[in-house]
Amino acid sequence: MSNDLAKHFLELRNRVIYSLAFFALCFICIYPFNNFLFTDLVNFLDPFINIELIAVEVASPFIVPFKLSAYLAALAAMPFFLFQALAFMSPGLYPHERSVIFSRTIIGALLFYSGVAFCLLVVLPNVLNFFQTVGPSLIKVSTDITYFMNFVLSLSFGFGLAFQIPIIVNALIGLRITSKTTIKKYRGFVLVMCFVFGMIFTPPDIVSQFMMAIPMYILFEMGLIFSYEKEKESNS
Repeated sequence: MSNDLAKHFLELRNRVIYSLAFFALCFICIYPFNNFLFTDLVNFLDPFINIELIAVEVASPFIVPFKLSAYLAALAAMPFFLFQALAFMSPGLYPHERSVIFSRTIIGALLFYSGVAFCLLVVLPNVLNFFQTVGPSLIKVSTDITYFMNFVLSLSFGFGLAFQIPIIVNALIGLRITSKTTIKKYRGFVLVMCFVFGMIFTPPDIVSQFMMAIPMYILFEMGLIFSYEKEKESNS
């Protein structure tokens, strides 16, 4: 028994090392372009904002592009992370559980990328433009690049998580943890939680909260539509 446990820990350690090594490889490939990527991001958002980016801290010009490179490396390495996690769990799963988890994980990764893209292409331009229009026109906004990057990364990460709702709903029903009928009874609660999630992961303005909460609830309904309950086998 102890030998089996030792083998599992050894396999877990190896897969963690493989994942960290792959992340490091992605980071090394992306890092030489960090300044270009940061400039490209700012230029993309420039038509929607009237903000002068400054560096208050001495290390900010180094830390901010470094953080952006690490975030992009994590996104690039995500499929490999998921593969390692699923390969580790696979021996302990039943065939139907393995099928559900493997397929939903792949779709979940694609949905996470879609959430990040939706944030960058739709949400951020509208939110930043809203911030510029609500204040007096005489105000000149200057912000530290650290705060700017934290705002962009946290918002995009939040939308990546929000887009996982259909997979969560589908997996709960597919694994028979709960029924489709039971989930439908909690629609009102889910709607409230969508707005709570929006308040946590978005700035304190109504526009960005609605732009996260409404797509989340739509995705919840889509998860119900594309979920099918398997009939339980009869004992007779």
